[in-house]
Amino acid sequence: MNSFKRLPLLIFVFSVLILSSCTSEKDENLLIFTNAIIWNGTEQEMRENAALVTRDGRVISIIDINDLDFPEGAEMVDLNGAYVIPGLINAHGHVGMADGLDTSSQAHTTDNVVRQLRLSARYGITTVVSLGDEPYHAFLVRDNIDAVDSGIARVFLAGDVLHANSPEEVAEEVERNSQYIPDWMKIRVDDGLGQREKMSPEIYSAIIDEVHNRDLKLAAHIVYLEDAKEIIRNGGDLIAHSVRDEPVDRELIDLMLDRNICITPTLTREVSVFVYAERPDFFDDPFFLEYANPEVIEQLERPEVQQVFTGRAADYFRDALPLAKENMVALNNAGVRVAMGTDSGPPARFQGYFEHMEMEMMQDAGMSAAEILRSATRYAAECMGIDDELGTLEEGKWADFVVVEENPFEDITNLRSILDVYIGASQVQR
Repeated sequence: MNSFKRLPLLIFVFSVLILSSCTSEKDENLLIFTNAIIWNGTEQEMRENAALVTRDGRVISIIDINDLDFPEGAEMVDLNGAYVIPGLINAHGHVGMADGLDTSSQAHTTDNVVRQLRLSARYGITTVVSLGDEPYHAFLVRDNIDAVDSGIARVFLAGDVLHANSPEEVAEEVERNSQYIPDWMKIRVDDGLGQREKMSPEIYSAIIDEVHNRDLKLAAHIVYLEDAKEIIRNGGDLIAHSVRDEPVDRELIDLMLDRNICITPTLTREVSVFVYAERPDFFDDPFFLEYANPEVIEQLERPEVQQVFTGRAADYFRDALPLAKENMVALNNAGVRVAMGTDSGPPARFQGYFEHMEMEMMQDAGMSAAEILRSATRYAAECMGIDDELGTLEEGKWADFVVVEENPFEDITNLRSILDVYIGASQVQR
């Protein structure tokens, strides 16, 4: 046999040896998502022709697909030129409080919590910080069900919203709420539009100190500008909801910047108070209807239910919404970190969908798509103290990410073009 006839045989043998070598060195824990346009949550722009390299559900690196050191022996997932962003984080939600419009004890189940977290994940919300009033079943889910294996959003919890009638009751109240080891704690400084007595600075100052003594942070539900200031002066860690009564001023901005305080605007919370007085337009949105419960929609269309969404509170928050938007933008423009939050979870505040509605409202109010993306990823993680493992696609963090067909930096509503969601590099069944 001459050398030319032997050449194909030699090539075949050489190829088999290479394949055998690759097979023997295959790293089953290495998973690479390739052929994508990736934003890691920290850079100003997205990286084209990129690959996300993960191991055991965590990020190793983001590299160019033409990199000469591209890892071999890994399982590959071709994303076909789609856009990748870090998983979205709802910095102010609620889980397990209601099942549809039902808030009775029958709604307080482990299955309901799991269902709601799975719903959030399907919408690309890979983490929910639930700020209070969850049933203990939510803690059972947090502590016993793995989000990666189950395809549900990760959850952090605050437990009961704290209340005390005097400073002397504070220690016992905080101790009672500590039994399930919450991740945050929360108070309400709100007079119900003049319908009840508001918690006094003397009491909430004592609560804040007691919470801090347990190495936890405290979020404060507010409505009014002066309460937001006083909360911060007394050491509160998060302003939950927009200021609705007056334009934010330099004093509040300086307090928030000096003490590194964030705000969760929750614009959709305002919407939920009045929008169901008539049939809302989003009841015809395919993105909403994909996962909406038809029975809940039918209930919200009944005249007797629509009547519930009228009256003094509905009028107040409808009228206050434009100012809430303006205040959010003013704080953002001044350098205060705005963390995307919705207050979704109570009846008729639709988890998953409301987060996308919130981001669209933030854009309509004047925030750029880039600012909103930071708000819903990196800033949300930083503000809620979970940025050591979440919020960006940086080395060592969980590979939680959303794959979308259209560029979210051009328009935040492009986040609705979801192709896939991954939690810990594991695909969520949508």
